Amino acid sequence: MKIINVRPGGRPKDLAVFDIEIGPHLRLYNLTLRKSPDGRLRTLAPNAAGKHSASFHPELAEQITRAAVAAMGGFAANEIESQVQ
Repeated sequence: MKIINVRPGGRPKDLAVFDIEIGPHLRLYNLTLRKSPDGRLRTLAPNAAGKHSASFHPELAEQITRAAVAAMGGFAANEIESQVQ
């Protein structure tokens, strides 16, 4: 599992939007890493026709979320960009 790209999210609760390679035959694009009011992090699939385009088993969702957080080094995507500039 490898994060391909991380960028700022579009909403205040969104820590990042990212792309991931799950394995050699599967890449997912435009996943959102969101922080819930209770502080938990959650990965959401993008919307298509007003509904999420995919759902994840809880174990896979946790692995994806951990990979995104690790790729960000503990920062929100917009904080990463400001450090690079």
